[in-house]
Amino acid sequence: MKNIIVVGNGMVGYKFCEKFVAQSGNEAFKVTVFGEEPRPAYDRVHLSEFFENQDAKALEMAPAEWYAENGIELITGERVSDIHRSKKTITTVKDREFSYDYLVLATGSSAFVPPIKGVEKEGVFVYRTIEDLEGMLAYAEKVKKTNPNPRAAVLGGGLLGLEAGKAAMDMGLEPHIVEFASKLMPRQLDSRSSQVLQLKLESIGLNIHLSKATNQILGDKAITGMEFGEDDVLDCDMLIISAGIRPRDELGKTCGLEMGGTWWYCG
Repeated sequence: MKNIIVVGNGMVGYKFCEKFVAQSGNEAFKVTVFGEEPRPAYDRVHLSEFFENQDAKALEMAPAEWYAENGIELITGERVSDIHRSKKTITTVKDREFSYDYLVLATGSSAFVPPIKGVEKEGVFVYRTIEDLEGMLAYAEKVKKTNPNPRAAVLGGGLLGLEAGKAAMDMGLEPHIVEFASKLMPRQLDSRSSQVLQLKLESIGLNIHLSKATNQILGDKAITGMEFGEDDVLDCDMLIISAGIRPRDELGKTCGLEMGGTWWYCG
């Protein structure tokens, strides 16, 4: 029996499994899937819906039982740390080694965090996983106990940033969208369309700050604000970073795969 290892249990990793199960002759293969998150693959496109019911299972592409029922071993909460191509093995962060005949890389992407001074402070989040959203919800409840009018800033005025702004409002925080460009959704909309969108968002309670370059995040242990320039500060109790994504290509690079200028890992 041949071993297939799938590195990554995001949406593409799951789709590979789904397509594999649908193929005839798959009895000749044993499939093992590794995911670093502590749950089966879920619909990241609709991640914001988690704020409506806080039910992670409602976003699952398939329950954990589906993998077992189809002869697939799903290993969650265990990141693959190394690929040894000469031995045809992989090693995980738990120092466990697995051999493969075929290796599928579906490592996806991670949230890009700009190198801003103070980004490591308490109350700063990225908008990428269910665990990120659970952390935001818990922190929002914490700041609401000490501040009657808490504010949340969102760094990034793209589509996901706007969703994060709405989520902040739903958490009971005053939402502020901070965008480096001179308009919202600069990659998708022209100036006129962006202005229409801005007026609509402001009408439902989102505060928009354009042409803002963040110099540093203020506060001692926890965030208290964002500094854009001298005498230009936005006070806030939480920051949600939505500044784009970067491919998770580190495994490919470290194991010596040839990387092209347009190479992306999917997942």
